[in-house]
Amino acid sequence: MKKQVMTVMFAGALFGAGVVVAAPAAFAKADANGDGFVDAAEFAESGVTKKLESLDKDGDGKLDKKEYSAGLEEDCA
Repeated sequence: MKKQVMTVMFAGALFGAGVVVAAPAAFAKADANGDGFVDAAEFAESGVTKKLESLDKDGDGKLDKKEYSAGLEEDCA
């Protein structure tokens, strides 16, 4: 019984870590020019169906990693 509980806990930890790691990898891919932001052109190519304006919390016309990742996490919730 204890082994089964540990296995389930370990699998849950791995799954949780995969979700956390997935967002930055998606950001790095979306940030095609590597400047640390996803601009409108890069966002259009990213495949994210949300509107850039709805994710751009500071209104600068581009997404930083935090804004981009938050938008993806909303899709997973």
